[in-house]
Amino acid sequence: MTDPLESGPHDRAADAAQANGSSTDTEPGKSASTRSGAPVEQRGVSPSRPSASQRTLRSRPWSWVRLIRRKLPINNFAPVVGFLIFAVVAWVMVHELRDLPLREVGTYLADLPLSYISLAFGLTALNFIVLSGYDWLSMQYVGVDLPYRRVAFSAFIGYAFSQAIGNPLITGGGVRYRLYSSWGLSGREIAKTVLFAGISFWLGCFALGAFLFLGQPVSLQALELPVQPALIGLACLLPTAGYVGLTSLRERPLVVRGWSLDMPAQWMVPVQVGLAVCDLFVAASVLYVLLPSGADVSYLYLLGVFQIALIAGVLSHVPGGLGVFDGILIMMLDPFLTTSVVVGAILGFRVIFHILPLTLASLSYLAFETLQVQESLSERPTDGIM
Repeated sequence: MTDPLESGPHDRAADAAQANGSSTDTEPGKSASTRSGAPVEQRGVSPSRPSASQRTLRSRPWSWVRLIRRKLPINNFAPVVGFLIFAVVAWVMVHELRDLPLREVGTYLADLPLSYISLAFGLTALNFIVLSGYDWLSMQYVGVDLPYRRVAFSAFIGYAFSQAIGNPLITGGGVRYRLYSSWGLSGREIAKTVLFAGISFWLGCFALGAFLFLGQPVSLQALELPVQPALIGLACLLPTAGYVGLTSLRERPLVVRGWSLDMPAQWMVPVQVGLAVCDLFVAASVLYVLLPSGADVSYLYLLGVFQIALIAGVLSHVPGGLGVFDGILIMMLDPFLTTSVVVGAILGFRVIFHILPLTLASLSYLAFETLQVQESLSERPTDGIM
């Protein structure tokens, strides 16, 4: 059926002819082109009479939705929301940091015990091992038998890029497409692995949020949220329960816009949740060990704050969540620690968890591309080459 919003001049002429009482007869003096249905001006039609498109829009309310989506695409709201989040948090950071004693920040970093720094490095390495589990599980879901060393290599580079730079679909997804395609995976298989890994992460976020806000609401009272923690926990529980129910009751593939998504095996669902929860636990632990030993901050409270800051940073579309992630941590840890201590811990976290892995991943990716070029040159035919 033709979209009523795309009706052409011929349709409007035919409607006008019908409005005058006949679609085949012509008045004396009209040309033959009018009888043949060619688009000509209909002078007998009142200018105030609604066109066919207008009548369709009145009779079919969903046509207005099509029109709005064409004139104002919904996807344009994501950057706007991200900019608003960034602007609000930037204002908070300027307010909190305007009197920041930088010398105290440097002193705090210099006085960090070597054991704390070593533990932070170890937890960061453990986190990337956990992150490789996302990609390994995605390979099981797609049914591709790829050696774990290649899966871990791709996961390390992809997650180091996406965590430090942001925009995981572009950064991490682009790296995976380059690496996986060179190892024989198709574009559809790569897309499914990236999508499945993303679903696993958000599934774990919702599951952990339900636990924190429903199971341990007392430890998060200091957040001073505008709504009750139980409501947030319930909101996190619904998508988790919905996903578990969908994968348990549905066996046929789920078709979304022409994409056929198979339901994962039952054993994969708890592994998805477990991987994401472990990811968040270990990542938050890196920041926790960089705080002073006598800090009056419980681990569960820091875990909840860390999760909120991480999700806000992802939704803001700001590279690495810079400013958003940091501002929320400063704001929510301010009742327990001085600003200089929090900023020092965040800077240490950024260096250990983001900058150093990004540096190693960049060098590893450069080495991979160099080897690829050397292999392609060695395999190139030498006939006709000087």
